Amino acid sequence: MLRIGGGVRPADPFTWEATIRMQIRVATVRDLAAVISCTDLAFAPHEARADENVIKHDGELTAQLRDGAIHLICDGPRVLGYISLCPVAQHLYIDRIAVLPKLQGRGLGGQLLAFAEREASRLGLSSLRLFTKAAMASNLLFYRRRGYHETGRCDDDGFCRVFYSKDVATPAM
Repeated sequence: MLRIGGGVRPADPFTWEATIRMQIRVATVRDLAAVISCTDLAFAPHEARADENVIKHDGELTAQLRDGAIHLICDGPRVLGYISLCPVAQHLYIDRIAVLPKLQGRGLGGQLLAFAEREASRLGLSSLRLFTKAAMASNLLFYRRRGYHETGRCDDDGFCRVFYSKDVATPAM
């Protein structure tokens, strides 16, 4: 730890700077390469058919970028992660959340989920919904620790999907 202006500064300068300049913003089509790179890095350890997924998510991500559905968490110009959101009925569906592997476990995913909760509330939606693969045990714990409750499971193309939901407070009208 380094002492700076009476405070304690983490020895890792990336952690310190990221804490100071962190922002969440809407992604644009110009961010496509950074979003694809983040996706590939974040999900590579979990993807069995990586070549198929690259082609699939390229088109899917481009459409989401055009729709304004992807929000980036950035440190200045660096994209550190993202969340893609889609309102469906009275829910805000979290299609994907990804954080660069070297930054996982530092609270960025939690910040993105908190942002999604604020968005759902702002839009007057009653809950957040998402699913993850059961084989990704760290994800199951991650969502439970943040107040999500399991609503079901199903087999989808050889993968066990786990569905989660979290109610959010809607603003009083």
